Amino acid sequence: MTEDPDELISVYRAAEVPEAYLVKNLLGDAGIEAQVTEPNEPLAGLPIVPADVLVRRRDLAQAEAFVREYDETKMERAERPDWKCPACNATVTGAFDECDVCGALRPGVTE
Repeated sequence: MTEDPDELISVYRAAEVPEAYLVKNLLGDAGIEAQVTEPNEPLAGLPIVPADVLVRRRDLAQAEAFVREYDETKMERAERPDWKCPACNATVTGAFDECDVCGALRPGVTE
């Protein structure tokens, strides 16, 4: 029996629904169609039901490579120190490259 290339396979289990949508959108930007399981779950939004990001089997290898890179980058970003915005002097969480007060970019970051 051959595997269906259109079968949906979980490529990522997010701790929170917003992160699942972030990964889905990032995969989409990379040309990989993805879906999130959460909208159809009866307990959606509750922390006991993690959200899965699903991709078609034919895209699984590419999606897995993308998710590995996402996880590595996420860990690196989480370890960065907080920074002061040069435009408005607000303190910004180290994981972010854009000031959440005025929108200025972290020094050294280009769009």
